Amino acid sequence: MIMMSILNLLPFIVGAFHLLIFLQSVNGARQPWSSSSISSRREFDSMTSPTRDAHTTISSGFKAPLSLFGYGKKSIEYKRHSLISVNDLRGGDSSDDETANDADTAVEVVIDDETDKQTKAPIQLESITNNKSKKKKVDNDDERYSRQMFALGARAHKLVRSTTAILDGPMGGKVTATLDDDDVMIDGADGFDGLQGNGKTDHKSKKEAAIATSEVPSGLLYEIAKNLALSGVGRIILVDNDDAASPTDAGYFDGALDDLGAAYRRSALSEIFGSSAAQDDEEERATKNSDVDDEEVDESDLEASAVSGATLLAEYIQRLNPGVQVDIVQRRKILDLMQKSDEGASEEEDTVSLGTNPVVVCVDRSQSVQLEMNDACRNKTTATNVPFVSVETAGVHSRVFCDFGPKFVVVDEDGETPRATLLNRVEEVESSINSNLFTVHCLEGERHDVSRGDVIEFQGDQSDGQDGNVKFPKYQVTSVKSPSCFTIKRWEEEKDESAESLMILLGGGARSFVRVKIPKATTFLSLREILYPSSSDDAENTLAFLEDESLFAPSDLDKSFDPVRRRAVMTSMAALDLFVKKYNRLPSRIGTKEQSASKQKRTDMDRFHTLIRKMIKAADVAAPQSGTWDTVINQFAQTCRGKFTPIQALSGALAAQEVLKAATGLYNPVHQFLLYDCDEVLHGNEECPDSESIASGQSYILGEHISKKIARSRIFLVGAGAIGCELLKNLSAMGAGTGSSNTKQGCLIITDMDTIEKSNLSRQLLFRDHDVGEFKSTAARTAMMRFLPDCHIEAHTSRVGDEEDGPFDDDFWSSGCNVVLNALDNVEARLFVDKKCVSHGLGLVDAGTLGPKGNVQVVVPNYSESYGSSADPPEPDIPVCTLKNFPYEISHTIQWARDLFDGYFNRRPRQANDHVGEISQAEDLSNIAQALLEKLGEDAATDIAEELGEDLGVFPFVVGSDDPSDPEYVLAVKKASLSWAIERAYNLFFKSMDELIQKHPIDSLDDDGQPFWSGTRRPPTPLRFIPLDSEDDEVSAQQVIINERIAEFVSAATRLRMESFLPISGEDAPSQISLDEALTALQVHAKELAKHRKSKQILHNLSGGGDSDTVSAIVDKLNGAKTGASFLPRLNLADFEKDDESNGHVTFVTAASNLRALCYGIAPADPMETRRVAGRIVPAMITTTGLVSALSCLELVKLLKGVPLNVHRNAFVNLALPFFAFTAPLPAEEVLGVNGNTHTIWDNIVIKGSSKTPAESLTLKNFIEKAKKKAGCEDGVEISSISFGPYMIYANFLHSFDEELLETPILDIVKDAVIGEDDDGDDDFVSDEEETDGDESKKKIAELTNDQKAALSKLEHTRFIDFSVAAEDEETGEEFELPLVRLERQRKE
Repeated sequence: MIMMSILNLLPFIVGAFHLLIFLQSVNGARQPWSSSSISSRREFDSMTSPTRDAHTTISSGFKAPLSLFGYGKKSIEYKRHSLISVNDLRGGDSSDDETANDADTAVEVVIDDETDKQTKAPIQLESITNNKSKKKKVDNDDERYSRQMFALGARAHKLVRSTTAILDGPMGGKVTATLDDDDVMIDGADGFDGLQGNGKTDHKSKKEAAIATSEVPSGLLYEIAKNLALSGVGRIILVDNDDAASPTDAGYFDGALDDLGAAYRRSALSEIFGSSAAQDDEEERATKNSDVDDEEVDESDLEASAVSGATLLAEYIQRLNPGVQVDIVQRRKILDLMQKSDEGASEEEDTVSLGTNPVVVCVDRSQSVQLEMNDACRNKTTATNVPFVSVETAGVHSRVFCDFGPKFVVVDEDGETPRATLLNRVEEVESSINSNLFTVHCLEGERHDVSRGDVIEFQGDQSDGQDGNVKFPKYQVTSVKSPSCFTIKRWEEEKDESAESLMILLGGGARSFVRVKIPKATTFLSLREILYPSSSDDAENTLAFLEDESLFAPSDLDKSFDPVRRRAVMTSMAALDLFVKKYNRLPSRIGTKEQSASKQKRTDMDRFHTLIRKMIKAADVAAPQSGTWDTVINQFAQTCRGKFTPIQALSGALAAQEVLKAATGLYNPVHQFLLYDCDEVLHGNEECPDSESIASGQSYILGEHISKKIARSRIFLVGAGAIGCELLKNLSAMGAGTGSSNTKQGCLIITDMDTIEKSNLSRQLLFRDHDVGEFKSTAARTAMMRFLPDCHIEAHTSRVGDEEDGPFDDDFWSSGCNVVLNALDNVEARLFVDKKCVSHGLGLVDAGTLGPKGNVQVVVPNYSESYGSSADPPEPDIPVCTLKNFPYEISHTIQWARDLFDGYFNRRPRQANDHVGEISQAEDLSNIAQALLEKLGEDAATDIAEELGEDLGVFPFVVGSDDPSDPEYVLAVKKASLSWAIERAYNLFFKSMDELIQKHPIDSLDDDGQPFWSGTRRPPTPLRFIPLDSEDDEVSAQQVIINERIAEFVSAATRLRMESFLPISGEDAPSQISLDEALTALQVHAKELAKHRKSKQILHNLSGGGDSDTVSAIVDKLNGAKTGASFLPRLNLADFEKDDESNGHVTFVTAASNLRALCYGIAPADPMETRRVAGRIVPAMITTTGLVSALSCLELVKLLKGVPLNVHRNAFVNLALPFFAFTAPLPAEEVLGVNGNTHTIWDNIVIKGSSKTPAESLTLKNFIEKAKKKAGCEDGVEISSISFGPYMIYANFLHSFDEELLETPILDIVKDAVIGEDDDGDDDFVSDEEETDGDESKKKIAELTNDQKAALSKLEHTRFIDFSVAAEDEETGEEFELPLVRLERQRKE
């Protein structure tokens, strides 16, 4: 009985024990602020532990099923008004055998009830597996942000990672509401922001709870959050507004017309909860106002309704970047934290709450909210203000406002790395009254990059010389005389200037100068100070600031400097705020249902214009009598209710960039308003009624016709990288590719042959960590379907190029697509796509970025020039002599070191593998030596023989077995590799330098009688390792640095050399050589070297074998490889990998480059800069990518609308300055043809075969006759030449009387030209003999080379054969170029 009683009480005892633990954890987790805080990707696995019940109760209220988060049927209960910060809603396997003791594994759930009391319950994860995974991800963060780091720099990137971005904007989500009699549902509103009246919400019954509106979030908010998350901000706080939202705040945003917000919401729901969740959400939105009976309400509907928009956005941010901490905080708490007095909280508490580097962003919020948040940023009691950014869009207009405080410091205005310019001389200006004025002359051929007011600093020789140790003072540029000459004076802030340094400077002691970045303080006004300068909120004061141009950053050279336009836009923005305050909704171009029911004749457009007039009257100013004023206000009023995806994407990029500027001080910020509009896209607009299409906001602004055209177009996107991902996201919101189930009536075709790398994740929003290694195009298609499930997408992994066979043949270019979007990263592919677009009359939009710089070019069929019409000059190659002997920039030494890496660890191992069999089987090595001499020449043959002797030498192969597990073999490899690395260091940095100086002494002259070591040629300083205890040589401080640099090189070289012989096995590889080991080996080598210095018997003597002939010398060297080759080793090849810091590749290049730079007196580079140059890394930023993608979509809309050429815009932007230049595309160049007619690149003459005479049978004579007829050539004008690509197949002065040739099918002539090219490649002209040689024209396929077979196959599958044809006036001898002549074959079935 006693035992039974104990068993009966056991559940109560266990329950009490659990309750005690729970209460203790609650008390122990109290924090002085109410936001929920989860610092990493934490899992809910602990909630599904067997020690917990099926329903874990946090507090009374709803039950939210854990099945929503991937946890079967288990659920978690919480109150409707509670804020739960969930940084990761994913499920996962949890281990029952392990318990996480790390404090970081606690998940905090915050309960914020009506009495403003807080309870935090830390729930310990019961598996440490995920915590380890999290740490691994954090360790790899550098690779994620590597491309951005090259744009921002290490300092700025570190600040970004410590930034807290506080985002306040409409977040959407599912909410439930009871409609009282006082509540009014605004027509067209969708969700919580559509509720007006008392704003109360309550759950009284299942029926009332089921009256749910699915609120679409602000697409602009998601866009900014996406940009900041991918940029790597350390923390994002989502400001969740109070439940009783003000009518103005709610009415200022209409989610029903936010296409981008709807697309983001679909994607988030699909990615987090599965594709069915997004579909159910769309269905619920479609039937949101339908009546629901009690019995029709399912319990799961109530549970799903508890998922807030803030939680959804928080989880989506985590999917974008697991390293970003996401918190959800109510607005009143944020305001309390920023306005808290010193007595109320300590600075430590405040830092914990907002972070050390906070920035506040208001998104699509009313002016009253912007003022409230901006005031709070200004009222902060700490020494610094919180930077504030507000951004909003209204139709085709957008506005960005920045307030970074009264004393914001810009550390670097442009982000450009100052270039060291070689100096010729500095001389004092004799005629100047001021004796401190000097003239600077650059070296001949050099151009400086300085402007008036810039500060420069001179640099001496960085080698071991006295000038390198001189600290030259800074000087300021007073005037620029020419690109190679300017005047300077001593910088006023420079305190000391020694007479010695000035004498050295004037005496030629400085070798170069560099522009110095000087921090600049900038003053900002708050929004209230601008709008109400007299500390009054009277409306008449709100327009006075419009006359101050310093408050407006130009965004368009045509529009920004128009004061009438600026005043019209700002007045419209102010009137929009007043309209919402008065009517609790945005103005609609079409009357609301309430207006229709009451038969009101006064429209919202009338009301809006009335507010404009009242504002003008109150300001006591006259309305401008200008067509621009009326046009802008009318366009604003008619479109402001809707959201236009390209404008949102552009504004999101601008706002996110300003947040990064505020956080880092890098780049020049917007001061203070930036207005942008694309009203030219409204050109030719039709009547725009309400629409039920996917892109409803777009249809509201542009009309249903253009939305249908976008949906039904076949859009070819070339490239699915950073720009490609942004384009796909925008296109999904614009409803692209949804026109019909028949893909011919609407489709997106994407192609990209690249795979996803970790570094792509910081700017390519469609990809996740688990996508690494997948093809970009296929992963992008999968992600795109989350944004727009109805989209028809074709994903290819084929390269787009002239030499490729694949899906992109002539039929595709002629009928498979309507318009092309380029998202490429190389000029060659761009030119090919451009050529195809011109050839087939397709529109093209090309975009590219370089750090904060971006450009967009639109190619308008039949009207504009093409991408290939003008090309940037190619980057100059570094001369071989400069790389080999005379470097003068760090880029030269880095490229030299990169070539050294490829030679040592790729070319040489491959060379050894190629010759190992031949050498091992050879009985007489002289045959091999003779073959090398005949093929390569004496010098190259000798070098290769020596390399083979080193790489296939006796050691380490004769020691132990060729097995990395054999310690004797590993030790032999290490010893041999260390000796080899030391020998390389000696030869590269001492012996070769010394030989160069001996060949060209310091005082030697060149062939022109000028000093040899002058200009860009610098005499090197030989460097060698000298032990610290050396008795023969003095060891200076500089020598200690040299010793360390040599040891770093030896360590890196030894490791990579060992990995040529040992299989690489990650962290367990025995190839790691410490710096101490390298120093010890160098000391031993240096002492041995000192003993043999007189006899010069040092390691290898490159002079060969005395008087023996060359063959004997090569054989002697190959003898060293004979023994090692007999073991038939296979050496490992190393391909330079810039993105793996653990492989030692960048370490080797950095060490070798900096040692060589030290020899030549060049300032060294850090590993980051070395990695950028050696890896040819193009800096990239998500903000620039987002901006150019938005501009590309604008041009896409214009192409599909068919607007005039002068309405299109090419764009050149630099977000660092910021600078924006928009220009109309240039018209296509007109070429003079026959009879005085002109043609452009878009014109062509098409010759088609017929059923009687197919194209394959069309003779050259018939082709000439048809071309003359179609070109309109009159009598006396003859075809003078016909060319196919690089082959001229007809010339009238040679072939006009060759009847046999004229009667030959022209395609046969083309085939002979293609496959009959001589081996030397010089046969660009087809001779008579070749064309008439029947045997040659009938070569058997088996006799052709692989290249000839490929060329012939490509020609056989080409439907359109294009020819360049010229005509000549026989009377005058004048020659004309005809339009492109195309021979069109019949389509093959």
